[in-house]
Amino acid sequence: MNPVRIRHDRDLTPGEICAVADDDAAVEFDDETGRMLDERRRQVVEFVESSNVPAYGFNRGFGHNVRLAVDADRAAELQRNLIRSHASAVGEPAPLPVIRAAMLMRSRSLARGHSGVRSEVPRKLVEFLNAGITPVVPRFGSVSASGDLAPLSHIALGLMGEGEVFVGDERLNAAAALARAGIEPLVLEMKEGLALNNGVQFSTAYGVLAAARLESLWRTACVGTSLTLQVMLGADTPWREDLHALRPHAGSVRTAAVLRALTANSPIREAHRPYDIDGEIQDPYNLRCAAQILGAARTLIDRANETFAIEANSVTDNPILLSGEDDAFTDIVSGGHFHGMPVAVDLYGLLQAAAMIASLVGARCARYVDEARNRGLGADLKWPGPTDDPEWNARQAASSGMMAPEYVAASLTNWLWGQCMPTHLFSISTDAGQEDHVSMAANVAIRAYDALPRLAEALAVELAFAAQAAAIRKRTPWLPSRARTASGEVTLDRHEVPEADRRLCEAGEAVLREIEPVFPVVTVDRPLSADLSALAALVLDGAIERCAARFGVFAAVDAPC
Repeated sequence: MNPVRIRHDRDLTPGEICAVADDDAAVEFDDETGRMLDERRRQVVEFVESSNVPAYGFNRGFGHNVRLAVDADRAAELQRNLIRSHASAVGEPAPLPVIRAAMLMRSRSLARGHSGVRSEVPRKLVEFLNAGITPVVPRFGSVSASGDLAPLSHIALGLMGEGEVFVGDERLNAAAALARAGIEPLVLEMKEGLALNNGVQFSTAYGVLAAARLESLWRTACVGTSLTLQVMLGADTPWREDLHALRPHAGSVRTAAVLRALTANSPIREAHRPYDIDGEIQDPYNLRCAAQILGAARTLIDRANETFAIEANSVTDNPILLSGEDDAFTDIVSGGHFHGMPVAVDLYGLLQAAAMIASLVGARCARYVDEARNRGLGADLKWPGPTDDPEWNARQAASSGMMAPEYVAASLTNWLWGQCMPTHLFSISTDAGQEDHVSMAANVAIRAYDALPRLAEALAVELAFAAQAAAIRKRTPWLPSRARTASGEVTLDRHEVPEADRRLCEAGEAVLREIEPVFPVVTVDRPLSADLSALAALVLDGAIERCAARFGVFAAVDAPC
């Protein structure tokens, strides 16, 4: 792709952020923007030095030290000490894509021209990105107001040639890595350290990447829903367009459209349709209300994307420079744009969305193994054989089939629920009471990001059940049925159906072909851990949703709302 351009009047898109974070796309810093930054820097430095006004971040201490004046000859020392002292995070390093995304967004924020820094500061972030040098940033230690101070200070420390960095997967001393790359360390001047570590780009970076991954998992959840509906002989009437027009929540309407597309022209659905009596035989809520539940999750993802897009292109440090009476950017205003609560709320929304999806998966997996509720698929989806063969029946009694994956789904669902503690509501006063309400966005962000592999594993379990059930349907020459007799009595029966009419829709069959190599049909008991893990890797990589997308089934969410 073309280089991602940092310019004062151009917004970054979530796709560009992900491209730089995940795929190492090149970044280009606009020269006109650089000239604007340097002119505004000249204006504010001249103003502060000539007027000697008390200016937070320029000639005053930080936090509760705001009353302490700092001599002009120590202004740069103040900035260096700020970064060194605040680089105090702990724990394992944050994922490299997260840090790259944070660096890109920090450069964009500074490029707006309201932070009072030299153009060299955002350019240095871009230089690191293009050189593949990523500061080592421990994950824990931010309360996300005033900004993600500790994580962003670790990034700034790397720019200064201190601390450690990753070059590719190699972890090196920063000074040595910069010398090897021929990059000069950044020498901070007045206000520039504060400009680098005030903001919630660390939390937002987690959010942008988590939302992109959850978008893919949501689509895979729609695919899993469509497969389960077909193999469970469910009704697609709850997804009718005219029905959802009566309660037109955007998430539900668009989700129902996706689910209709994912089940359109399904042979097995059409074969069973005459035997369904809508309003009398109702599917469980995990299918009948899928559009409403997945639609609510969809709305949370969409809202998070909107919030993160705003945040990625905002000015978030403190103080902020605004235009004064003479149009010079010398009006130094202290505000609270570094506070992470707007981001924390929608990071939590991602956790809620993941938990909703997992709840559906758990309910469906419980139904798959229940012979009384899975409409003729047998106990634990054991591979069917001749019912009159005593040896086969004896083997079935000694088999567990797919009993255990249902436990796995329950465990994963419970784990995801456990991540949904609303810690952004639990503010702890910091900085001697000066910062008496903090957002804790970073802690929510880390959990939202970490939840996604577990959700992928849960979705993989449902896909494995659906694939096994589809294979059983094709092997069994009949489908169970319920029908109303002339006298009004509902009868339970079975009807013969050709194998061609026991197949899934075209997109569903393509997905089954994608699943089969990594999760073959379970005909005899075998360890399933490796197979489920391999399928989960496909889910997390987006392979399942990309397979279904070839059939145009996501048009309702790909098009503008």
